[in-house]
Amino acid sequence: MKQRYILALMLLSMCCTAFSCAGSKSDGLQPSTAGSDITESTEAPYEAEGMVFSAKSGFYDSGFYLSVTADEDYQIFYTLDGSIPTAQSSRYTEPIKITDRSAEANVLSAHTDIAQPVELAKDFKPRDAVDKATVVRAIAIDKNGNKSKVVSNTYFVGFDKKADYYKNFRIVSILTDESNLFDHEKGIYVLGKTYDDWKKNDYDPTTPDWFIPANYTQKGKGWERQAAVQFFENGELAASQDVGIRIHGGATRSYSQKSFNIYARGGYGAPKLEYDLFSGKVMSKSVGKPVTVFDTFVLRNGGNDAMYTRFSDKLIQSLVSDRQFLTQGMEPCIVFIDGEFWGHYEITEKMDDDFISSHYGVPARDVCIVKRETLDDGSEETFAEWEELRQWIKYTDLSSDWAYEQLCEKVDMQSFMDYVSTEIYINNSDWGSKNVAMWKSEVVDENNPYADGKWRFVMFDTEYSSGIYGEAQPSEDSFAKLLESDCFIADLFSGAMENAGFRQQFSDTFMEIADKNFASDKVKAEIDRLAEEYHDIVIATYDRFWSGLIGGYGAESNYSRAVDTLRSFYNKRHDYIVGHMKKYME
Repeated sequence: MKQRYILALMLLSMCCTAFSCAGSKSDGLQPSTAGSDITESTEAPYEAEGMVFSAKSGFYDSGFYLSVTADEDYQIFYTLDGSIPTAQSSRYTEPIKITDRSAEANVLSAHTDIAQPVELAKDFKPRDAVDKATVVRAIAIDKNGNKSKVVSNTYFVGFDKKADYYKNFRIVSILTDESNLFDHEKGIYVLGKTYDDWKKNDYDPTTPDWFIPANYTQKGKGWERQAAVQFFENGELAASQDVGIRIHGGATRSYSQKSFNIYARGGYGAPKLEYDLFSGKVMSKSVGKPVTVFDTFVLRNGGNDAMYTRFSDKLIQSLVSDRQFLTQGMEPCIVFIDGEFWGHYEITEKMDDDFISSHYGVPARDVCIVKRETLDDGSEETFAEWEELRQWIKYTDLSSDWAYEQLCEKVDMQSFMDYVSTEIYINNSDWGSKNVAMWKSEVVDENNPYADGKWRFVMFDTEYSSGIYGEAQPSEDSFAKLLESDCFIADLFSGAMENAGFRQQFSDTFMEIADKNFASDKVKAEIDRLAEEYHDIVIATYDRFWSGLIGGYGAESNYSRAVDTLRSFYNKRHDYIVGHMKKYME
C-alpha cells in the first residue's frame, strides 16, 4: 500500500504541474502579482491518513482546484461545511474548486439565537458578508467500511489583498459540525432548549441577562464538542490537531462573541498540544525555558473588556509578570469557525493543575487549587486545611511575631503582598471572593522551592478594573473596598496588617510596584503600543459582533474613548492610591 501512496504522490505532482491543481502560495501574505484567478501549482502534494492532497492548508493568492487521491480500494468522501465526513457525505469524483468565498452569504454568522437580550439580536449579527476561508474535511473508506482518520484543511484565498491584520496576527481555524454549536438541543453556542425550558418553567423577568440559563451557560464534559483546530503563522500552517471545545467564562457567556476552552485529549487525537502558543514568551519558573506543551488553553473574547480596548487584561498581567505570583500568558489571534471570520481573541493559558505544573515543576497530581473560594483541583483534605487556615487567621492575633511567623510557614507572604498590591492598584471590581486563585503542592519536595506546601497566588481576569464602565475610578480607596468585604483575601490582609513587620514590608512592596511596574511613562508607552497594534482588528470585531451597537461609524469613537479611559486611569492612579496606602500602613 505504501508503494501505491508513493506512486500517487508522483502522479499527482505531475498532474499539478500540467493542470494547475493549486494556486500560487502566498509568501508570508505579501501582495500577489498574479494576474489570473487560477494559477499553476507551486506546492508539492502531501500525504495524510492514506490520502494525497494537491495542496496543504494555508494562504493562497489565487483560486485553484484541489485534487485528492487514495489507494484504489478506498473511496474518498468530503465536506465543505466543517462537519465530519461519512459515507453519506459527498463522494470525491473530481477536483474541488477552492476560491475566495468572502462574498458568499453568511451562514454561521447569521445566527441570532446566541445572546441576551434577544430583542437586540439584529444588532449582534454583521451587516455585511464576513471574510471566509474554504474548509475541506475528507475521509477514505473501503468496501468493508474501514475508515481512515479525518483530514481537515483550511484554505485562505486572496487574503493578501484584504486587511493587514491577517499579516500581523496568528490565525486560528476551528472546524466542527455546525450542530455542535448551533443545534437547539445540543448546540453549545445558542440559547437553545435550556433557555426555552427556563422560560416555560422558571421564568423570572428580574434575572440579569448574564444569569439567564441557556445552552451556552452549561458546563462540564457533557457540553464538550469535538472539533479540529489549526494554527497559521505568516501564512503557513504551524500546527493542526483534533480537540474538544467548550464555552468558557462567566457573565460573558451571554455575549454574542463567546470564549472557548480548547482541550487536547487522547480520545480525539494527541493527548497534548505540542506547539508554542506564545512564541517563546511564556517561561517556566522552574526550568527557565519556554512552555511549549499544553493540555488545554483558552480562546478568550476579552471578558468584560470585549466591547472596549480588548487588551487591558493582557496589559495588566504583562506589567506584573515579574512578581511573585503567576500570571497567564496571552497572545492575540484571529479566529475563523468553519471558514467564517470570528474576530479577535486572546490565546490564553488556562488555569488548572497542568498550568501550575508547567510553570513550577510540581507534578499535576500534587497540585491543589482553590479558585473563587471553592476547590478547583486537588483533594478535599487540602481544601479542608485551607478552610481551617481561614478560621485560624480570623481568630489569631497576628501582631505577635511568633504568630506571624507561623502564618509565613503556611502562606508565601511575598506572593500575597505582590498579588494584593497589584489588584488594589488596578482597582479590580471583580475581585475579593471572585476571580481569586491560590495553589499549593500537597507533597513537599525539598528539591523544588515551589513544592514547600505554602499557598501562592495566581492572577486572572483583571479587566474589570482601570476605569472600565465608568466604575473603578482612579481616586477610589480600594483598601477600604477590600477590608469591607467578606472573603479569605480580606481576612488574610486585615489580620496581617496587625503586624508591624508586615506593614513595613507591604509598604515597600506596594511602592515598588507603583513606581516600577506601573511607572506612568512605562504604562503610557505600552498602552500606546497595544492601542495601535490592536486598532484595526478590534474595529473589525466590533463590526462582526455588535454591528448595531458599537460597529460602523461609532466604532472609532468607541475604541478611542476606551483607550483614553485606560490612559487616564493610570495617569492619575499613582498619587491617589499611594496616599490611601500610607493612611492604612501608618
